[in-house]
Amino acid sequence: MEDRASSTTPGTSADELERAVRRGELVPYFQAEYDLASGRPVAFEALSRWLHPERGLVMPDRFIAIAERTGLIGDLGRTILVQAGRRVADWHRRGRRVGLAVNVSPSQLRPEFASTMVQFVRALGLPEWTVTAEITETPALSETCDEVETMQALIAGGVGVSVDDFGSGFTSLESLERLPFTEVKIDRSLMRRPGPEADALALDAVAVARSRQAVVVAEGIETAQDVDRAKAWGCDRGQGFFFSAAVPAEDVERLLAAV
Repeated sequence: MEDRASSTTPGTSADELERAVRRGELVPYFQAEYDLASGRPVAFEALSRWLHPERGLVMPDRFIAIAERTGLIGDLGRTILVQAGRRVADWHRRGRRVGLAVNVSPSQLRPEFASTMVQFVRALGLPEWTVTAEITETPALSETCDEVETMQALIAGGVGVSVDDFGSGFTSLESLERLPFTEVKIDRSLMRRPGPEADALALDAVAVARSRQAVVVAEGIETAQDVDRAKAWGCDRGQGFFFSAAVPAEDVERLLAAV
C-alpha cells in the first residue's frame, strides 16, 4: 500500500462520505509495480481517491479511517474493485496483460467476501492471479478464524493474497510463516531504515516468500540506490515515486503505450 490512511481532518463526515460513494465520487488511481529485472510495469495498485465536487482531489488520509470506523469500508472497497477491475479487463482485451492489486481491510475478510471477489474476477474474464488482494497485517487480522480461511479461499479461487506493509511493526516473521499468501510487500519504513538489522529482516522475509514461490515487492522506492537495495534483498518488484506516482487511468494508458 504505497499511500495509506493516517488521519482525518475536519470537514469530512460519515454522511458526506456515504453520499460520495453513492454518487460515484470515489475513483481508483493506479500506482505501478515495476519488475526490477526488466524495468517494465507489470502490475498496478488501485488506490482510492475522492473527486470532491467542491474540494477537488481528496487523498485517502482524509476518509479511509472514517470508512473503517463507520463500516463504509466494504462499500468503498467494492466501488474501487469494480472500477479498477473493469479498467484492467479492458487493458487485457487490448493486449496489455498487467496485474491489479486492490486494498482489502481485515474487517472485510469473511467467507462471502472471497466468493464475491472470485466471481467478479471470473466474470471479467481475467486469468487467474491477475488480481491480488492486499491485506495489511494488523492486530485486527487473526491467524485462526474467518480471516485466514477467507485468504485461503481467495487463493483457491485464483485471486492472489498479498501481506502488505511487512516491516512496519505489526508483521513478524513468525506470523508471516503462518499466514497464507502469494505475495509480500516490504514496507517503505524498512527501505528508509539503514543498517544490517533492516537488511536482515528484509532478507528473512524474502526467504519465507521464496519457500512459498511468492512474489516480493519493495515499497517506497525513491532513488536509484533504493532500487539497488531492493535487488540486493532479492525483491522481484519495486513500487514508489522513483518509478511513478499514483495516476488516473488515462495516464496509465499513456504509460503502457510508452513501453
